Amino acid sequence: MNRTMTISACREIKPWLFYGLLISLIALLICLFFTALSMGSVPLSMQSVWQILISSIPQNSDSNILWQLRLPRSLLAMLVGIHFALAGLILQAVIRNPLADPSILGVNGGASLAIVLCLLVVDYIQLHVFGFSDFNFNFAWLPAVALLGGVLATALVLKLSWRQQLQPNQLALNGVAIGAVLNALVMWAILAWGGNRTETSLIWLAGSLYGRDFSQLFLLLPWTFVGVLSCFALLKYLSILQLDSDAARTLGLNVTRWRLISLLIAVALAASATAITGPLGFVGLIVPHFAKVLLNRLGLGTSLPHLMVVCMLAGASLTLAADIASRTLISPLEIPTGTLTTLMGIPILLLLIRRQN
Repeated sequence: MNRTMTISACREIKPWLFYGLLISLIALLICLFFTALSMGSVPLSMQSVWQILISSIPQNSDSNILWQLRLPRSLLAMLVGIHFALAGLILQAVIRNPLADPSILGVNGGASLAIVLCLLVVDYIQLHVFGFSDFNFNFAWLPAVALLGGVLATALVLKLSWRQQLQPNQLALNGVAIGAVLNALVMWAILAWGGNRTETSLIWLAGSLYGRDFSQLFLLLPWTFVGVLSCFALLKYLSILQLDSDAARTLGLNVTRWRLISLLIAVALAASATAITGPLGFVGLIVPHFAKVLLNRLGLGTSLPHLMVVCMLAGASLTLAADIASRTLISPLEIPTGTLTTLMGIPILLLLIRRQN
């Protein structure tokens, strides 16, 4: 009798624990957001930030800094974090490997190679074909180039894995191999060609939110909206894909089809974010791992609906915190945000490798 009452009480408490966790994560994200708006090379008080946001009309240099620089950059940091976190969660569910992140399918490598080649080819044509180098290059269409590169790289990985019906182990092996080749080609292109865009290429490869404005934010928003809706629509299928392939087929699921659809959604999320900011290393690895550990510690399990919600909030918080640190640690200079996320991800990667061994 007492045991039955205890079990019943735990079932009543757990939903409240989850709601409490969500409230805590939302509160953390709000605090980070206002911190991001106030901190920088020109510090602003919280009162000034609030008054500027309420007025919504730029009246002085402080309001211009907030509306034109910090606000779009902070919002974009949160969106990018959501993209990478959801992409990592989907890949880990489909490949059934806690080490999986967007780079496993060559997304980062393909996008990086496309951007670098584009910048260097444009410089070469300007200098050797048209005979001039003083030219204001329009970067507005570079996200499309990065997206194309990420999709093509992923298509190559999927093509190599198709005969094995997109088996998780084969996907992971092919993805690592293709990613290594693409990263080597990126370094070769920069070292062999050089050019005026070498510095720009290296900054983009490091992953940075510097100079981002509302144009990039509005470019990413449709991808965010469609991607998040697609993730929640996939919940039932992703839950089954976490099982063994034979078990999933027994339940009547077309494993190859839904594995392919899930991978394409993950690629779209990761590639669109990479196109805007460059590769932010290990965000797709850190956030799902953190969400699983947090939910397990609270006794809430690791169901995909809970994981997706926690990953969205944690991913936004992580990239926003990394962006705050990137522009305040050595202010007025900046550290690329991708460098900080990589430094945070390496210990977690080593821990996961040690656990698997």
